[in-house]
Amino acid sequence: MALPLKRTLGELRQELRDRLGFASTGGRSGANTSIIDSFLRNAQSQLYWQFDWKFLISVNKSIVTNQSQTLYDWPDAVDPDRLIAVLAEDTGSSSPNIYPLIEGIDWPHDNYTTTEHKPVRYEIRDQIEIWPAPDSANYTIWLEHVQRLGRFTQDADRASIDGDLILLHAISNAKSHYGHRDAQGYVQQLNALLQRLKSGGMGSKRYSRLNSAGSVSHDREYSQFTRHVHVDDI
Repeated sequence: MALPLKRTLGELRQELRDRLGFASTGGRSGANTSIIDSFLRNAQSQLYWQFDWKFLISVNKSIVTNQSQTLYDWPDAVDPDRLIAVLAEDTGSSSPNIYPLIEGIDWPHDNYTTTEHKPVRYEIRDQIEIWPAPDSANYTIWLEHVQRLGRFTQDADRASIDGDLILLHAISNAKSHYGHRDAQGYVQQLNALLQRLKSGGMGSKRYSRLNSAGSVSHDREYSQFTRHVHVDDI
């Protein structure tokens, strides 16, 4: 079953106008249309960057290695700043073989001639770098990431996250901007909701980029670490 459709910019704009007492100006009329839309877009952007929204998490599998090649272009759909985990699938294996890559390619990794092998590390640069150089074209790189925000400039454009959250955020900022006496009440509602999301509303699964920078063992070059850490294990 598909997720419910998110609310459109036009719908959110009209409700925000109503809540601010500008209902008589209409959905598209009025000199303050640009600032109303700005409140809504800013609200969505700030909420987007605060949380890894589960329904926006996706896995991109478009990168397939070439033997000896270590640098690959980022897929258009993937924002490196919203990367959650990087994994590799050995498609040449007769049994399922998907494993996580460790973030961090330091100078010692590039300081020595390394035999081609299955990739075990990656680095975020203008391209994604993997190490060591792959020994075949049998590896598919999985990029688990939070999807980019969709366009949100036209009336029919749908929000990428929950419209009610966007609206509450926009109302609190807009009422403060216009000096409404009830602004603080909306700010308190928003802060309480954000605190609830931060403390548990996103579930018990947390993500962290793990590396072994503190280790001095050369075994770490081929070690593999889990990237999903559950709060119950901490």
